[in-house]
Amino acid sequence: MKSKKPKSAPEAATVPGDLLDHDLESAIPYLLARAGMRMGQSFSRELKRFGLTLTEWRVCVALHHKPRQRLAELALHTSAEPSTLSRTVDGLMNRGLLIRDRSDEDARALDLSLTDEGVAITQRIIPLAQLYDRVALSGIGGAQVDLLRDMLRRIYQNMATLDHES
Repeated sequence: MKSKKPKSAPEAATVPGDLLDHDLESAIPYLLARAGMRMGQSFSRELKRFGLTLTEWRVCVALHHKPRQRLAELALHTSAEPSTLSRTVDGLMNRGLLIRDRSDEDARALDLSLTDEGVAITQRIIPLAQLYDRVALSGIGGAQVDLLRDMLRRIYQNMATLDHES
């Protein structure tokens, strides 16, 4: 297997210190993080009444949307770090919201699925999540929302060119 050579960021042009500026309020990474943090913090407060964290909710809704996922697949769908995800899954299993069983495709592998209780709590929260989506996107037309989703996916994919292997 070939090892990937880490790609480096393009070198910045040399500019005198007094001319070098970066407006944080206009920086796309900052704007994305700021919007995401505000939405996540607000929704997290709502999730407390269901006894879930935002990461736990993402696991539940990802498994509701696509049952029987392996941990690695779930990590991709939730953008959770594998170690955090493993602890989250263990906690949800201990609370009876998830089960782990043998994969139908590979008897050596384990799939994760929601229990009936996990499905029930997820279905109770989905309308609330949809409300948060509607509020966040109010005043933005349907075509613009579709374009925004496409652009966010593209930004995510584009960033792979700067990813470095550890």
